[in-house]
Amino acid sequence: MSLIAAILLPLIIYHKLTLFLFINTSFIICAFFLFVSLLLITVKSGFFDAFTYGFRRMFVSKGKELSKKEVDEIPPVSKLIQFDHSLFLFNGIVMAVIMLISLFIYYN
Repeated sequence: MSLIAAILLPLIIYHKLTLFLFINTSFIICAFFLFVSLLLITVKSGFFDAFTYGFRRMFVSKGKELSKKEVDEIPPVSKLIQFDHSLFLFNGIVMAVIMLISLFIYYN
């Protein structure tokens, strides 16, 4: 689907398809997928759990402060995200390989 999007987006936006436009579009799609997968990996690793715990202790909920027990009962962000990142990572890597092959063709 991302390869089809890399072909259709230049046709929709610029009304033409060149190798240069394909490379640019595939780079943007590749960067999006790799960014999302790396963000999911970072969140699932528990990196942001300390920040969210601190914000829960600092802010109030529905006009009242949360007790330590209530804050501890809220699951951390790393446990809430159950989405698999491997599909995004695989798609980003495949688009990067296609983009690099296209760049090799473009410059030769």
